[in-house]
Amino acid sequence: MTKSKSSFNKFLNICLAVLASAFFLIILFVVLGQTLDLRDAWEGYVSLSRQVEIIEEPVPQTDPYESPAHVSAFDAEMRDKNPDYVCWLKIDGADISYPVVRGEDNEKYLNHTFWGENNTYGSLFMDCRCEGEYVPNIIIYGHNARGGNMFGDLRKFLNEEYLSEHPVITLIENDRVIEYEIFSVRRTDINDPAYFVDFSAPGAFETFLERNDAPPDAAQILTLSTCVTGTNKNARLIVQGCIR
Repeated sequence: MTKSKSSFNKFLNICLAVLASAFFLIILFVVLGQTLDLRDAWEGYVSLSRQVEIIEEPVPQTDPYESPAHVSAFDAEMRDKNPDYVCWLKIDGADISYPVVRGEDNEKYLNHTFWGENNTYGSLFMDCRCEGEYVPNIIIYGHNARGGNMFGDLRKFLNEEYLSEHPVITLIENDRVIEYEIFSVRRTDINDPAYFVDFSAPGAFETFLERNDAPPDAAQILTLSTCVTGTNKNARLIVQGCIR
């Protein structure tokens, strides 16, 4: 009887040990998941904090529309901070106001800030193929970040009322302030004609305008691109504007 009871106790102890191990693993997975979320949130906070430093210090205190000389000084100061700086992108009334960089490829700034720091949120960056004095289609990429940061707020433009209240995208670039009137907002994929950049063939730009339902008298297109939340990794949200 004593031996049977001892065996039962051993069996009971093994069961309790197994249950304790399972419980520990469950707690570990929960804590790990929360840690990853907190790490992502912290990286986002650090990224945005650095962006705020950029925004608060060098942004013109006077209206750049009224002071071209100040815009020139602004551009020079930004390039001193990062030689990859190409322009500042802003949408009045929306929470989008960031520096735009262009790297040697389209990979670096997916996970690097304006300051060159590793970060999940990355930076707004221009397609590396968009170089030269005149670029018919300027493509700028940004992450669909949590809380509407970076290009997270682009999804708001799917609402017609919101679009009517925020119809203009502004670039401060090469000593100029350029306003692009939004003409298209759409969910699409990586094969969309908006990503076309080779305009060497005769009539290529006119064909491009037609395929993107752009105004036929458009002189230049600005394409903003971000990913779309979901299982389709090739899905994209595009906002396009133009100057005439």
